[in-house]
Amino acid sequence: MIKKPDFAHTYVSPSGPTDPLIAIVGEQPGKSEIFHRPLPQPFVGPAGRELDKCLMAVDIPRSSCYLTNVIKDLDAPLKAYIDLSKKVPFVSEKARVYIDLLKEELNECSANVIVVTGNIPLYALCDRTGITKWRGSVLESTLLPGRKVVPTIHPATIIPPKNVYLNKHLLILDLKRAKEQAAFPEFRSKERTIKIQPSFGDVMNWLDNAYQLGMNGRIIDYDIEIYNEEVSCISVAISAAEVMSIPFVDSQGDYFTLDQEAEIWRRIALLLEERRIWKRGQNIGFDAHFLLRRLGIKSRSLHDTMVVQKTLFPDYPMGLDFICTMYTDLPYYKNEGKKWFKVGGAWRTLWNYNALDSIVCADAHPKQVEDLKRQGNLETYERQRKIIEPLVYMMERGIRVDVEEMKKKGTEYGRLIEERTAELQRLCGFDINPNSPKQLANYFYGQRGLQTYRKRGGGVTTDDNALKRLARKGVVEASIVREIREYTKARGNYLNLDKVDKDARIRCSYNPAGTRFSRISSSENIFGTGMNMQNWPHELLEFLLPDEGYVIYTIDLSQAENRIVAYVGNVTQLIEAFETGRDVHSLTAALILGKPVDEISSEDGSSSLGSGHYSERFWGKKANHSLDYDLGYKTFALRLELPETQAKWIVERFHTAYPGIRQNFHAMVKAQLAKNRTLTNLMGRKTLFLDEWGDKLWKVGYSCIPQGTVGDVINERGLNYVYYNQKDFSPVDLLTQTHDSITFQIPLSVSWERHAGMLRLLKAKLETPLVWNERKFVIPADISMSKNFNKDKGIKIKTINAQALKEAYNDLSKT
Repeated sequence: MIKKPDFAHTYVSPSGPTDPLIAIVGEQPGKSEIFHRPLPQPFVGPAGRELDKCLMAVDIPRSSCYLTNVIKDLDAPLKAYIDLSKKVPFVSEKARVYIDLLKEELNECSANVIVVTGNIPLYALCDRTGITKWRGSVLESTLLPGRKVVPTIHPATIIPPKNVYLNKHLLILDLKRAKEQAAFPEFRSKERTIKIQPSFGDVMNWLDNAYQLGMNGRIIDYDIEIYNEEVSCISVAISAAEVMSIPFVDSQGDYFTLDQEAEIWRRIALLLEERRIWKRGQNIGFDAHFLLRRLGIKSRSLHDTMVVQKTLFPDYPMGLDFICTMYTDLPYYKNEGKKWFKVGGAWRTLWNYNALDSIVCADAHPKQVEDLKRQGNLETYERQRKIIEPLVYMMERGIRVDVEEMKKKGTEYGRLIEERTAELQRLCGFDINPNSPKQLANYFYGQRGLQTYRKRGGGVTTDDNALKRLARKGVVEASIVREIREYTKARGNYLNLDKVDKDARIRCSYNPAGTRFSRISSSENIFGTGMNMQNWPHELLEFLLPDEGYVIYTIDLSQAENRIVAYVGNVTQLIEAFETGRDVHSLTAALILGKPVDEISSEDGSSSLGSGHYSERFWGKKANHSLDYDLGYKTFALRLELPETQAKWIVERFHTAYPGIRQNFHAMVKAQLAKNRTLTNLMGRKTLFLDEWGDKLWKVGYSCIPQGTVGDVINERGLNYVYYNQKDFSPVDLLTQTHDSITFQIPLSVSWERHAGMLRLLKAKLETPLVWNERKFVIPADISMSKNFNKDKGIKIKTINAQALKEAYNDLSKT
């Protein structure tokens, strides 16, 4: 019998058998546990009831569990006992008594698996912190050597106030692992051969063997580690149990002689460039781009565990640490690499870490593929996997920029920032810093006494949404701060010449698993240049240029998402408009404003809505782009800087005009989600939704089919079609892909007839009919020719033939 400490007043004893299937350790009892009758008991409050549901989901009876807490009273808050937020964790004397007590009681408990819920029991039993990193791992306890510990997220995080419903599936997954581990007493893990510190001969034999295995159908995994912007080591796995990390640097400098290193890289290039050999890795586009940039190695035939994970479980992280937890028996090991790169250490640590990255991919990917097959998403993954190579090509090719004009625009924006800052300070009456949230909050909420806006967590904020709300109330200073921020952002990001490479090109990093529904994303690259190319400001697009002797084409899908909503939701008014060639934005404006379509104006200032600066057609366009997915009127008002009364009126008029959007399209999405929590887009991509059922989930779901379809069409029928069909498209240089469009360049040395032929092929491919419920429809692919990336200043190509293209180019040349 465990003795209650003398200092405890609200003590909660452990419960359950001493010969349980598993033991479960929490952090501290809550009020429900303290006041439970007839006796206080652990895990009987709201969090305990959530735990019970998760135990039932994996068929573990609560009666077969030993339940306890590290801290067994509620006399004081948890941090008064143990505070892990400090650099050196604080552990009070009372907490040490409780940890000794925990050791004593668990010694009397025969469970060979202990589930720890949250950071405090993880620290007490394993001397580790970071529950989200360690959850799902099988660890040996430091408090009770020889005992297995499975960390998991505390069930309290699933319920209010934290309300992270997605943690429920992770808790179930971890309990399932604990149940599996309870079936045998000893630690079991797959036997693995990890070779580090190899000789030159070892390396050459390993690479030769990998090549032969690859030619015989084996997938070869690889991973690189970067140190001082050079490859410090590369791991090559020939199976889920055999890997070698090949080092190029150690504490003495170069690991091999220059001749040896050159020969090693030649063999690696032979392996990676052979299209008949499949290679695999995590975020393999990063590795492929780095090797292309530094060594000219063109990696081909690539699989990516990150892309699979995003396809399978878009709600969850796609990092290798998460994949490792889901699909392998390896415990979390990423701290080794992070610590090495941060503070250094033995090179052996880095090489082992490098080897584990390849081993995890080799182990996890076949299991991921089985899940893809069960989900019906193998073809979807293949489509997304294929875009890695064209993305790497675009990452390295880059885009030429007009450096001199960027400098001028940067200077202009700098002057505007100074002018607007001076005006702001004049209005405020003191030298306020527009980039200081504290000063802005003091001025707006303190000195001016305006309504205080707060973040979700309760903290005061002067973010853009807060400033929009203030500006909407006529607070001129808020509008000026927003202007200053826009100029500062553009100057610091898009006009920052440090983001441009020395050859006057911008090279970003593309992520093939960037968004939930198939769209790619972009960001700064590993070399510190480039930026997000998907959100390049429209007014700065003219600084992005074709190479000398080339002309730019942009081909984009016309009103693609609106069309998909119309046909999938059988919104008859929109379908009729699309099929008769009417201007849908003018139609929507007419229905909202109650005017004939031919009276809708496209002239700026023709509408009194909002600031009065915009056209009537503008509001029809914004309604079409925003309200298909059931955006609320308050959010619509905030985004468009409208009074809420006007926004509410527009939203209501829009849905009155198009009742099929809610009655058909939204209803269908809800019905499909209710059936199996899965939506299938028009290209066959199945997207699983695991978050809490309700309005938030539905609104995410409404955008799934349109956005996912558009992304898949652009990827498969655009990027992949051009890149892998060099017979027809060899002169084409892909430059960028942005949501529903592709921008590329073709040399002027190629005949206009050839230009026209390639454009016709691509347009026809993109306009392959889509099918919904046996009804076919086409999303038109519009083509423009331009001197830079601003297609609005280019020429729309309505007739695709050599003469029309030649005339268009001649007209462009005159501007």
